[in-house]
Amino acid sequence: MKSENEGDRVAFIIGSPRSGTTILMEILDKHAQIRQWYEPYFVWDRYFRDFPDDERRPEDCTQKVRHQIHRDFSRFQKKTGCELVVDKSPPNSLKIPFILEIFPRAKFIHILRDGRDVTLSIHKEWNLRRNIVRDATRRNRFNYAGAARVIRVWLARQPFLGDKIRALWFETHGHLLDKSKHLNRLRWNGVVGWGPRFKGWKEIFHESSILQFNAHQWLKCVDSIHNSWPEIPEDQRLEIRYEALISQPESILTRVLQFLKVEIYKEFFQALPTLKKNNFDKWKKEFTKDQLGELHPILTPKLQELGYEKRANWHQTSDPI
Repeated sequence: MKSENEGDRVAFIIGSPRSGTTILMEILDKHAQIRQWYEPYFVWDRYFRDFPDDERRPEDCTQKVRHQIHRDFSRFQKKTGCELVVDKSPPNSLKIPFILEIFPRAKFIHILRDGRDVTLSIHKEWNLRRNIVRDATRRNRFNYAGAARVIRVWLARQPFLGDKIRALWFETHGHLLDKSKHLNRLRWNGVVGWGPRFKGWKEIFHESSILQFNAHQWLKCVDSIHNSWPEIPEDQRLEIRYEALISQPESILTRVLQFLKVEIYKEFFQALPTLKKNNFDKWKKEFTKDQLGELHPILTPKLQELGYEKRANWHQTSDPI
């Protein structure tokens, strides 16, 4: 990846976790010219492992950091032989100006999804992690088997042995035998946590329920992206909606491929996975009325701004079970 072409061969899928970033990345990975790099946080955070949050500013981009990230992306591109590397890392939603310092000509695809469905899905992941740490079937002991399953899935996402080793080292270095810091708890001050840590997360975490905090994760990611959006040149940014992707995949993916300036060919569309076209509005069935009451003041202004909700009292009229 030559310095004069920096960014021409790198694209970033950004958005809150559980917004459809993974499915979009996995679809694009089927394209002959594209290879995914799944959340290489051991690259992005090599020199920021002990930072209190995931936000990065341009001033954090030192010459050493820039060189290291360029080197790692160049290595990955050469190993895969691809023309375009696509990185899907939700914390990148909080560091767009930082990324632009490194890859000024990179392309960004923001995938947006209804914050209620996103919060529901994030909350399920948090509960999964909490259940591993506090396995009720084993008298609240740490569930090593459950943790091992999570780690295997996580490591399987990295295609090269060297990256698997680096990812494992990054996660366990200095506390391999200390289970109190496993499953990201090193990043979350010893508590079970998952997803992006926005600036000021500790205060909100201690003042809110876990469900409310999960809603703030969606909100902070979306706000950060939209605040940084004007800094990205117009021809380097594209926003799509998850709901449109699953209901009109060929139309939306054609836009994405045109934006990325890669070939559009029929075999790519023939290899698309089956998408659940009704995979939305799950929040209506799975949240209780009390939970909707918790989420309402946090989510309503942004939901209305984005056109996901017109009713101010949606939490009372959605008739959840």
